[in-house]
Amino acid sequence: MKCFVCEAKLSCTNVLVRHIRVVHGYLDGKNLRLKCAQSGCGRVLGTFSGFRKHLNTKHTNNTDQQVSNVNSSRADLGNAEDLATANVEETATTSTQLKSNISIVDMCATAIAQLGAAGLSQSTVKRFVSSMEEVIFETHSQAMDVALQCLPSEDTQNKTKIEQSFRTLENPFTPLNSEAKLNKHLREKWGLVEPIEKVLGTRFDSRKNKSTGTYDQVTDRFAYIPILETLKSILQKKELPEMFKLGYIPKEGVYADLRDAIHFKESPLFSLQKDALQIQLFYDDFETANVLGPKKGLHKLGAIYFTLRNFSPIFNSSLLNIHLCALFHAQDIKRYSFNLILEPLVNDLKVLETEGLKIPTFEPVIYGTVVQVTGDNLGLHGLFGFVESFGARYCCRFCLLEKHSFQTIFSEDEHAQHCQTVQADPRLPHVYGVKRVCLLNSLQYFNTANNFSVDMMHDILKGGWSV
Repeated sequence: MKCFVCEAKLSCTNVLVRHIRVVHGYLDGKNLRLKCAQSGCGRVLGTFSGFRKHLNTKHTNNTDQQVSNVNSSRADLGNAEDLATANVEETATTSTQLKSNISIVDMCATAIAQLGAAGLSQSTVKRFVSSMEEVIFETHSQAMDVALQCLPSEDTQNKTKIEQSFRTLENPFTPLNSEAKLNKHLREKWGLVEPIEKVLGTRFDSRKNKSTGTYDQVTDRFAYIPILETLKSILQKKELPEMFKLGYIPKEGVYADLRDAIHFKESPLFSLQKDALQIQLFYDDFETANVLGPKKGLHKLGAIYFTLRNFSPIFNSSLLNIHLCALFHAQDIKRYSFNLILEPLVNDLKVLETEGLKIPTFEPVIYGTVVQVTGDNLGLHGLFGFVESFGARYCCRFCLLEKHSFQTIFSEDEHAQHCQTVQADPRLPHVYGVKRVCLLNSLQYFNTANNFSVDMMHDILKGGWSV
């Protein structure tokens, strides 16, 4: 093997890669360029793993050499009985190594998934995997060299066995060194629920297509993570029924949880189905760019999450149990309204209400619905179709009072009648603070008028009616 830097000739691919890393100081990164100097090839690669794979595939014949080594070592075993015994031992050892490799790959996949869950970009995770792949490869190479040096030079049989053993040790990061490989592994191992791209519509703005060089019309999309598939993935664990029972123990005369409310106890679903899924939705926007910079608001995203209130708060307080439902561009809400974004979620929730889910740990079928929607005042008013100006005359989503009477009087809301009035006359901007009908009201067991959820941080801790 020939080095493209100093033109030194080296014995094999592994020695060449180590020579380039150690002697010439080449490291992984965006600017890494490794040129193949074998037989005038001139191929340039950007990673050590790709460079090594290219050399082993195009410029060596390791397969024939390995087969020759295996045949020669087996010939030295002697009679057929010894050969059979050796085959059994070799098979058992290979099986053990294979199980060990699979376990290590699972551990590495978990570590990579945790990096992604922590908010690292895909490019950063990819560079980390590439670096760890090289670290493991160098560790394997150095361990093999040390093991071979411990044997006498004339002990070729044991040296061949050691080399073969190390070759069977697969680098655990190699099956995970691309986004497609990682997603495939997670899908097969843990049932990865992938997002579905939904089209909202098109607009007259044009965007240059980098591949064709032409200008295309912009299509607005958002990502929806199927809630039914997510629930199936969560509910596969056998211990969940017991966790549901330990979730909350009510106390007579104490209002400590949503399940203590009369509205919950009289629900047609939850009063009959004790294990019915209590889905709590949460909506909020977040800024991806500098909130004080000139691009504030241009890259703002909206997200809808859900948790299962069947679990104890000690579990729901963990970020692992807060699941994403939808991710969309915040500006698309004004252009297309919330109902288009809520449509796939509401369709799945209707299936959960009427048909339920067939889960082995729950017999025969488990049902569920939305029990509460939370968020700040501005977010909930936008989601539910109420006016989003808190200086308006009717700015409360719970009652019909005018703003100057908030501190002295309380009155019930007639939300359904106001929605019908808005639908009957689209020219009306709003009726008593109601701008439109929320698609969540089409659910069988939920209505936005009965969603008595307030944002304690903004309304009380920060003082006053604030957004």
